[in-house]
Amino acid sequence: MEYPRCRQVLDLMEEQLAGAGAVAAPNLLVWGDPGQGKTTILHRHLRQHPIVADLAAGIRRTPVVAVEMPPVCDVRWFYEALLAAIGTPPAATRSPVPRLADRVIQLYRMIGVRQILVDEAHNMLLGSVRQQRTMLAVIRHLSNTLQVPLALFGTRDAREALFHDRQLARRFRSVELPCWDPGPEFDTLVGSVLRWLPLRRPSVMTVRAVKALATHGDGVAATVFGTLAELGIHAIRSGEERITAADVLQHCQAPAPS
Repeated sequence: MEYPRCRQVLDLMEEQLAGAGAVAAPNLLVWGDPGQGKTTILHRHLRQHPIVADLAAGIRRTPVVAVEMPPVCDVRWFYEALLAAIGTPPAATRSPVPRLADRVIQLYRMIGVRQILVDEAHNMLLGSVRQQRTMLAVIRHLSNTLQVPLALFGTRDAREALFHDRQLARRFRSVELPCWDPGPEFDTLVGSVLRWLPLRRPSVMTVRAVKALATHGDGVAATVFGTLAELGIHAIRSGEERITAADVLQHCQAPAPS
């Protein structure tokens, strides 16, 4: 299942990979409210660039690595996560931070990492000003030393954290995934979801039903997907094998369970 916003971000990430190795690797920040599909996009890109065994060299070529920013602004934790993401044994991470940094650089070069994805980037704000600056310095160091592009995913707070380092922020392209409003792009999203559902009969929506979907749950993508998935399950169980406009309106107008 794909829609224009998803395709835009995936295309930008492909452009990053194509430019990996440049002196000033282009970076990307994808931000938006929770439930807007950021992590889904990250994992889709990761699946499209799997690990490849290099039998001759005896290593696993890993073009794309994905990690999650620690739930606290902790540099050691971040380096350990970078090592764990490529299967480094935990015992190898019990070193001073400078050695961890050197180990990350050495191993990432050896296995051919060409792009690093960081989810939950807004967690950078969960620390003191000094800790935040240190984390931003680590991110800048990784990009400069490895000469690989970074793609950060997070909420608006991730954007605010990044802008604390103006020099670093200039090297990031910022892409927002806003909440959905009624319109042609949202129509495309709904159509994609309906075609993706395993229903035997076509589901036809009215303008009113699509508008109700857009406003239901404040336009959060996860709510739209969840609503249509729930209605799809009901359609299969009832034998109707399709979602009707009446089903959508009834669901969206029903009071939330207490």
